[in-house]
Amino acid sequence: MELSLSYICDRPYNIYQTHQQLEQAGYKVGVHMDLMDGHFVPRLGVHPESLDEINYNKTDTQIHSVSNTLIDAHAMITYNNPAWADIKRAQRPRKIFVHYETFPNEEMLIQALHSDGRMKLAFKPWYTIKQMDTICNRLFCDEFLLMTYAPGIKVQDMMFDLDQLQDTDKHVTVDGGVTLETVERFRDHRDVTLVCGSKVIFNENYEENMKCLTS
Repeated sequence: MELSLSYICDRPYNIYQTHQQLEQAGYKVGVHMDLMDGHFVPRLGVHPESLDEINYNKTDTQIHSVSNTLIDAHAMITYNNPAWADIKRAQRPRKIFVHYETFPNEEMLIQALHSDGRMKLAFKPWYTIKQMDTICNRLFCDEFLLMTYAPGIKVQDMMFDLDQLQDTDKHVTVDGGVTLETVERFRDHRDVTLVCGSKVIFNENYEENMKCLTS
């Protein structure tokens, strides 16, 4: 299991502290960056140029570089958005998740996936795991991101039964609704990345949450 800290859920320095503590506790930790255009989802997220500029601000005079941090970019943008050029130019992301729903046909999506080896599929929660797995097989994609609730809307309950993860042998990134119980449940699962946001870490119970995760 890997934990990927949601960059938009808290101040960068808090994420830096969290990243350090979780790594020291033995977790494999990355950073999840949401790119939103206000069209595909009704919000705006991190600007694509930020993918190569991410830093953690400790003080006004001290910058902590994160050159070794694993960065995943989740592109919730329309297929013809000019921002794609900036996203693909970025050197830092190891994975770029593109939504199946944004492309008008699968031929165009296959071209996009194979234009950059970092490109992986992402899905809204309208599909079963078996359906996602079948689509990935058809498009020669070896892993995917599952959104467990509708993107761009902050307060929601999880819309997906994670028991379905047994229906695929692919690596799955679970984005949305991850709790402390979710982390504990998948602690020994090698093929899962859990995006950690406000429900698991970055809330009013931050200190208590971190104790639970690192003890």
